[in-house]
Amino acid sequence: MFNVETFVGGFEHPCRAWHSDVALSGGAVYDWGSHHVDWILQLLPGMPETVEATGHKRVWHDVTNLDQVRVRLRWEDGREAQFLQSDVAAVRPPKFHVQGTAGSVAGWYRTVSLERIEPGRGYVCETAHHAEAPVELVLRRYRSGHGLVETRIPPAPERRFAFHRNLADNLHLGEPLAVTADSMRRLIAVLEAAQRSGGGGGDPVRIGQGETVVGAHT
Repeated sequence: MFNVETFVGGFEHPCRAWHSDVALSGGAVYDWGSHHVDWILQLLPGMPETVEATGHKRVWHDVTNLDQVRVRLRWEDGREAQFLQSDVAAVRPPKFHVQGTAGSVAGWYRTVSLERIEPGRGYVCETAHHAEAPVELVLRRYRSGHGLVETRIPPAPERRFAFHRNLADNLHLGEPLAVTADSMRRLIAVLEAAQRSGGGGGDPVRIGQGETVVGAHT
């Protein structure tokens, strides 16, 4: 695996409060980036060598978060990743796009249909985009003599209240936590570097041992 790309968004006014206010979220990088960059780092081990972030504020001027933010990560061995969050993307890229030396995996956002019966109108069906709706993954692998072979992977079965069960079992039974504070240090370092890069006009930030250095290419 050498390239991971993730996306969240669409073309619509940002949600109020947390998703739109810098004072509450810390900025667009910290908002959805806390999820998507975490997924990227789970797939690509090791600390990235450099982090770059750029953003745009062009349409939704009544909120303070950026309309779009792009975070690029590069590792010393050449691996790379990108997280794109946009509220001005009329055509959505894949939610996930992962490249490996034997094939690729992609998953696209799906709309959610809301059906109801209204007095005076009858049947009403509205479609909406929900960022957390599970998606089917498409896996295409190259096989010598056969070319590309496609496999469709359905969403994993729902594990209801998995977080709460894990926390309760940790407190009462000593079960290890699925997510520990130590495991989040790498994520926080990357998000901080991205925030600094975006604030510095997109200059790359090199992540060192316990510190970040602006201007990695200078």
